Amino acid sequence: MTRIPLTAALLMLATGGCVAGAPNADAPVSGPAMAGYFDCVRDGGVAISAHRAVSAMDQPENSIAAIEATGRAIPNAILEIDAVLTKDGHLVLMHDETMERTTTGRGRVADLTLAQVKAARLKASNGALTDAPPPALGEALDAAGRVGAIASIDLKPADGARTVDLARAVIDQVRRSEAGNRVILITYNDADARAVAAMAPEMMISVGLDGVGDLEGLNPAQILAWTGTREERPALWRSLRDAGVEVQFGTLGAEGLRRDDRYARDGDVSEYRNLFRRGVTVIATDTPLAVQSVLGAEVAKAATCERAG
Repeated sequence: MTRIPLTAALLMLATGGCVAGAPNADAPVSGPAMAGYFDCVRDGGVAISAHRAVSAMDQPENSIAAIEATGRAIPNAILEIDAVLTKDGHLVLMHDETMERTTTGRGRVADLTLAQVKAARLKASNGALTDAPPPALGEALDAAGRVGAIASIDLKPADGARTVDLARAVIDQVRRSEAGNRVILITYNDADARAVAAMAPEMMISVGLDGVGDLEGLNPAQILAWTGTREERPALWRSLRDAGVEVQFGTLGAEGLRRDDRYARDGDVSEYRNLFRRGVTVIATDTPLAVQSVLGAEVAKAATCERAG
C-alpha cells in the first residue's frame, strides 16, 4: 500500500482532496473564539495544563473523574487528553495504543470496538482499580464543559491516512459537541499545524515552534507555541510573545526525571514562578496543583479574562 506523508495527506483533506472529504462543509471561517482569552491571559496571567487531565494519584489518566476533579480545582484548567479511534470508528480517550497499562482490557484500541473498550475498567494513576470505563471523546468534552475547563486534544503522529482519519473525526466530534470555543488541537510541527488550522480555523492550535519564522502561513492569534520540556529559552519566548503568540513549556515527563519532581525535591517549588517571569503563559505539568500553589494569583488573574461561551 502506498503511504501518504502526514502533512500531504492532511493538506489534501483540508482542501477537499481525494484522500478524504472536508470534515464539515459548513465549518466556520472566522478566527478562534478563544484567541482573545489567551491574549488576555498572556498579559499577567498564567494557564495550567494538566497532563492527561490528572491532578491526583487516585484519578485514572484520561478519565471523567480526572477531568471533573482537575477542572473544579483549577479555574479555566487546560486538560490535555488523548483521543484514539476504535475499530468501529468511535473516539475514546487512551494514551497508549494498547489497553493493558491503564485498563483491565487487552489489545490494541484500533482492533477493538467501542463496546469492547467500554467493557474495560480504568486503573487509577496509583494502580487502584476503578469502576469507570474509558470515556468517549464526546463524554470527555461534555465533562470538561461542565467544569469550565479547556480540552487540549493530542493528535499524535501516525502514518498518513490513519492520522487524517483521526484529525477529521476529532474535529467533527468537537463541532457536534459545540466545543470549538473550549478546545485546543495539538500538532507537532508547523506544516501539520497549517493543515489542521485549515480544517478547523475556529479552534486554537498548539504547535512546536523553534522560531518566529515557523509562524509563516499561520494566524498567530490561533497559535499556542509548544517550546518543549528540556531547555528554557527566554529569548525565543520573548520573540514569540512579541509576535502575539502564547508560550507553552512543559515540566512533565518521566517520573523522577521531570522538572516537576526536580523542583519538588527540596520542598520548594518556586521555580514555577521563574518560568512565568521569563515569559511562559501555559505551564504543562504532571502536578498541576503544585503549580497552582505557587501561581495562584496569576491563575486567578487569568480567570478574570473573558471566554466566549
